Amino acid sequence: MTMNNPPVSSYSLDFTAIYTVEVIVKVMSRGILIGRFSFVRDLWNWLDILVIILGYVSLFVDLGKVSILSSALQVLKLLPLIPGMKTTVSTLIQSGRRLVGVMVLTVLTLSILALIGQQLFMGNLRQKCFLLQSKEMDNTTRYYGNGRGGSNFNYSDILNEQAVYFRPHEMDALLCGNSSDSGLCPEGFTCVMWGRNPNYGFTSFDTFGWSLLNMIRLLTQDFWENLVMMTLRAAGRVYLIVFVLIFFPGCFCLLSLIVASVAMAISEQEQAVIVEALRKEKEFIQIQEALKRNDKHEQVACRGRPSETKTGETEEKSTELEGSDGSCSPCCVLCLKWNCCGCWQWLKQRLHTLVMNPFFELIIVLCLIVNVIFMAIEHFPMTEQFEELLSIAHLVFTCIFIAELLLKVVAMDPYGYFQVGWNIFDSIIVVISLITLFTYHDHSYILLLRVFRLARWWPSFHMLLKMVWTSLRALMNLTLVLLILVFVFSVVGMQLFHEDYKDCVCRIAQDCTLPRWHMNDFFHTFLIIFRVLIGDWIETTWDCMEVSGPAMCLIFFMVVIVIGNLLVLNLFLTMVLSWFNGDSLLLSERKEKNNLDIAIDQIKKAFWTLLGKEKPEHTDDNSKDSNRKEYLALDVVTSDQPVSENQDLSGKTSKHVDTKSQSAPIAEIEDELKTTDDKEERVKRSDDDVLNHPECEQDEHNKGVKGNTPEDCCCDKCYRCCPFLDFNKSQGTGRVWSNFRRSCLSIVQHRVFEAFMIIIIVLSSAALVFEDIHLPQRPVLKIAVETADQVFTFIFLLEMLLKWSAFGLKKYFTNGWCWLDFLILNVSLTCVTTDLLGLSKPLATLWSLRALIPLRTLSRFQGLRVVIQTLVQTLPTLVNGVLVFLIVWLIYSILGVNLFAGKFWYCYNETAGEFFTEEDVDNKTQCFELMYLNFTDISWKNIKINFDSVANGYLSLLSMAMSSSWFDVMYAAVDSKQVNSQPVYEYNLYMYLYFIFFIISTFFTFIFFIRVIIDSLQTGRTGKHCFATEDQMKKIEALKIRLLSKSQKPAPRPQNPCLARLFDLVTSQWFEVFMVVVVCLNMVVLMVETWDQSFETENILHWFQFVFLIIFLMEFIMKIIPLRQHYFTSGWNILDFVVLLYLLIGLFISDLLEKYFIMPTWFSILRLVRVMRVIHLVQGGIRKLLSNFMMSLPALFNISLLLFLITFSFSIFGMFNFAYIKKEFGIDDMWNFETFWNSLTCMIMTSSTSGWIGFLLPIMDTPLDCDPFMENPGVMGIGNCGNPMKGVIFFTTYIILTSLLLVYLYIAVVMETFSLEDAGSLSDEGLQMFYNTWMKFDPDATQCIQNTELSEFCSALQGPLKIPKPNSIKLTNMELPLLPGDKIHCMDILSALRAQVFGDSGDVDALKDRLQDKFNENSPKVSSEPISSTLQGKLEEEVAMVIQHKDAEEVADGSMGGANGGSGV
Repeated sequence: MTMNNPPVSSYSLDFTAIYTVEVIVKVMSRGILIGRFSFVRDLWNWLDILVIILGYVSLFVDLGKVSILSSALQVLKLLPLIPGMKTTVSTLIQSGRRLVGVMVLTVLTLSILALIGQQLFMGNLRQKCFLLQSKEMDNTTRYYGNGRGGSNFNYSDILNEQAVYFRPHEMDALLCGNSSDSGLCPEGFTCVMWGRNPNYGFTSFDTFGWSLLNMIRLLTQDFWENLVMMTLRAAGRVYLIVFVLIFFPGCFCLLSLIVASVAMAISEQEQAVIVEALRKEKEFIQIQEALKRNDKHEQVACRGRPSETKTGETEEKSTELEGSDGSCSPCCVLCLKWNCCGCWQWLKQRLHTLVMNPFFELIIVLCLIVNVIFMAIEHFPMTEQFEELLSIAHLVFTCIFIAELLLKVVAMDPYGYFQVGWNIFDSIIVVISLITLFTYHDHSYILLLRVFRLARWWPSFHMLLKMVWTSLRALMNLTLVLLILVFVFSVVGMQLFHEDYKDCVCRIAQDCTLPRWHMNDFFHTFLIIFRVLIGDWIETTWDCMEVSGPAMCLIFFMVVIVIGNLLVLNLFLTMVLSWFNGDSLLLSERKEKNNLDIAIDQIKKAFWTLLGKEKPEHTDDNSKDSNRKEYLALDVVTSDQPVSENQDLSGKTSKHVDTKSQSAPIAEIEDELKTTDDKEERVKRSDDDVLNHPECEQDEHNKGVKGNTPEDCCCDKCYRCCPFLDFNKSQGTGRVWSNFRRSCLSIVQHRVFEAFMIIIIVLSSAALVFEDIHLPQRPVLKIAVETADQVFTFIFLLEMLLKWSAFGLKKYFTNGWCWLDFLILNVSLTCVTTDLLGLSKPLATLWSLRALIPLRTLSRFQGLRVVIQTLVQTLPTLVNGVLVFLIVWLIYSILGVNLFAGKFWYCYNETAGEFFTEEDVDNKTQCFELMYLNFTDISWKNIKINFDSVANGYLSLLSMAMSSSWFDVMYAAVDSKQVNSQPVYEYNLYMYLYFIFFIISTFFTFIFFIRVIIDSLQTGRTGKHCFATEDQMKKIEALKIRLLSKSQKPAPRPQNPCLARLFDLVTSQWFEVFMVVVVCLNMVVLMVETWDQSFETENILHWFQFVFLIIFLMEFIMKIIPLRQHYFTSGWNILDFVVLLYLLIGLFISDLLEKYFIMPTWFSILRLVRVMRVIHLVQGGIRKLLSNFMMSLPALFNISLLLFLITFSFSIFGMFNFAYIKKEFGIDDMWNFETFWNSLTCMIMTSSTSGWIGFLLPIMDTPLDCDPFMENPGVMGIGNCGNPMKGVIFFTTYIILTSLLLVYLYIAVVMETFSLEDAGSLSDEGLQMFYNTWMKFDPDATQCIQNTELSEFCSALQGPLKIPKPNSIKLTNMELPLLPGDKIHCMDILSALRAQVFGDSGDVDALKDRLQDKFNENSPKVSSEPISSTLQGKLEEEVAMVIQHKDAEEVADGSMGGANGGSGV
């Protein structure tokens, strides 16, 4: 199958015959149809039948590419042969069924986004720069931007490919636009819409299909920065708002929903497995009990037989087991246990004491660390002396580890030594070290296995290895399914497209040679499939569509993307969730201490002894209680300690302490885990003290303390050192000072002051935006910015002085946020002072630190403080996870240095912009010979991202893991030949495996990192939500109930019969569904529109739009008549009205609207949002998923706001430092750091770790590649060189921060999915509110109230359950059961109200149980058997009234008749 042209007649017939015999045997043994295990009833057998049918048909009929399906089916026959694989595949299929709703929602949302992109950017990507002569330009009377118009002028008559402007080394022409903020053409060129779109014409918004492909590209984040750059260059920078506010959030929401739905499916499957396991366990217990009963009967029957023989055999067997020492024979035990003479025993005892000493292991660990350091300092080029030093060090460490092995073997005997798994691993490494000493080739990189020895003493590293091993064992079947499908896709792709790549290669390669990514052989096809699975698919899809056609390639790649990525996501989340309920990764540090920890503790103890201090020994059980009490005295109020003496971790005395948040010390500690939890709680509480803003702390104190008394200004030590500071504050100067501090405290605590400071921070941040390279040419704006900077700095200084006076120096400088404000203010003061003195150039770096000013906003918003507090609390474990990440990357970095150091250099022709071939230049010597021959345009260069050192290796690995521009490093590695040799195209082909293994290792390490984050969040969370405040959660809860509930107040039904029928029609569910169908049809009509459509097609579509407009106008009229003013109480109706009004106006003044406002065709897309109204009608998983996602919106908002602040600050910093960088690679006339908006765009492109390498490479230019003396406008702009160190730190820091926040965004959604209740359930707050209101009407807790009190009770409720008066009709229609005495039970009322709010979904029994727990167990029991209902009671009352009325009439008639009769008589 892996062959390009397999002999069909030879192997196909043989295998088909074998499969036929297999089917015949199965049919004869199992039967055809009758029976549970018959052949036909097993779906896997249908796969065999299909393979046989295709095999025989292909022998007589040429099926073309359809015959390739037979190869895929033959491979899939492996699945049922593997034990447990059927269950795994069926589970995956069931989980796929659960994702149908999410997939439909994804396609619907992507279609809406694609229509938005189509309406906005249709035809824009065809705009190119052409060189037009003046005569030709005179003939061009006007230019139609949309490519369509009434002119007969055709640009094809005067334009050709030779006139198009191309950038060097690019296949597509330079795009341009005609707006003020779009890309400009070089001088002499004109922007004209002509030709095909970029990327072989496949990247465009001209049709709905290609626009949808672009949205899928944005969803998968594959090369999306290139799409955004081309679109903004053609349409204008202003459309970045569309991407940031519409496309990016939409794609993120879809990805979050997909991840959450897969996680929910996996969780449900695990619950189902647990239930099935419990059922089987129950059955097994029943079988065991039955067997025990049978054994008892047999024992009773055999009670008379002697048992001596049995006992003797048992004793004999036990004796044999004891003498054999397990599985070893006595001879083997004699060889492995070295027990010789007494001297040998004495030596063993001494060596055993040595190797078991904690300091022996400490020395070994230090040797390992130093050995790793020596391996990490290898670089290129190295001197001979340095290489000799490394070889000697390698020999020394090898001898040390050999000596360790011999000492341990002698001390523990081989039998005891090899009982430990780590000792076996150490011995293998020692053997490999000995082999490398006596081999000719250098295989020192194999000794990187020594790094794994650190896992023996490093719990986190050990946990990573354990996670990988156990996960692969537990998920073996799932991993095999993924590998088999990768093989199937590789085989199918090769057989489908290998001929097309061979025949049509000239379409994608100028030299008509196969590119690096092709499907002409199995290995390269496997590389493409692997590349697709890691998220890079669009470029290979373009090549495939160019050589083989769009239809087949799109089907193939979409199948691979959907199935492959779902499998990878399933594997990823299964590994994460399998540890979700398992042992915490943080508990590894709470286990017993190893010898390394004991040695470190002894060193610490000796250090404190030398200093003359005694360090508390927390590990001593006898002193644990006293140490515990002393430690808690720093931050916890003890039972025998007054509140005024309470101190926190910073050593300050708090006069106002919230005693509710404190706890008494623990007298006896019985569990070490509990002690650790308390320590973490104290550290967490101290972090809260540091992170809380002083004004927030003061507000909290003022809640329980009367007055407005400031705290002490200085600490106790200052008062002891300077007694004059402690003066009397009740009279004289002290009283004035005290009143002044009270006034300052009142000012800084006022909300107006806080709002004023927020405005000043925003204005000062906005002033930084104008300090770009154009500021020196704008003297008025420059003076205004400098003056504003000085004013803002003075205001911040005044704020600091007020806070010093109000809070005191002690409290100010013990708060983290105040320290941040203080440091930023110092930077601003220094910059303003140096600017006034004319010393701004020497302090350019300090001047750029003013970019930190926007970070002052962090302390002003509670949501941001919550996020920062969570990040700080999880920082220690986060650092631990990062260290594990770095140690894994260190292995690959050292390996990369050993494999590729010095091999990425090449000889380059600067004039032609080409590499020399192997025939022209073979090595560095020949390249220098050409340079000596006065060829100044030739240079011997190295790529900037390389493996010449471990530091460069880390940068290369970072680019591979977090960039889409990492292929240059991989290409250089594959082309590498020898040190100082010219690279050869794919000379070292199988170096691809290095990068494949690195990506797989990073995948597992990333899973471990996610687990560390989740564990730290679960351990450090103080409330129910980690990234949102309680106020935010309450507001979003109310919004969720308002949007998703059915209890919204309806419009009153008209009394007029005709209007009432019309009202019933427009408010019915079927009418809503009909209008949604109409909107979908309108959506289909918009999809049909294309850029190059004919006039007839455009006219037909115009009439279709007119028909839809009439339908929506009729809908508006039909609704406004019966609903009247209540029509505008619904947000959906308001949206429909605005869109309808705009479209009606557009019928008459469309040209004016299109010129000055928004195009009516684009504005009609807002109507497509109505399709989302169908979600209100959907029940089940999608509703629950959307509800949980809605509950995560506050956390997403807070994290996104923090991400924006970081992006804003880094944009300012980039503008201050990299404004004059040379324009090359990713930096050009639009994407640069010259202005704030350009810098912000670059940072947004970098935020998802996509195209930052293109921005970093120009910054890494040295004076050999740039001009350090180039004159630039402005006082600070000299030269166009960058600073490599500053650039690497800048982008690395930004990428780590943004990537971490993006990970937190997804984690917030997933954690909310697992932590929240069902959308149809009532929260604990709502249930408590119901109970409290009920007890007012039922103080005796009888659980029943009178029917007459029902209306008052429902009106007294709060929140979603409330039914305000008048509510008699609504309560009557609820048909509540009536109990004896005309009473109603609380459970029935709660169930009916819940159904009104949340519908019929949810567990009613669980809700009743929750309410029952709130009642007293000894409450009086009443009969809950209903005898009637509220509706029936109402009907009975009405019937009784009618009967009474009739009786009264009859009585009246009788009396009248009697009177008349009497008178007649």
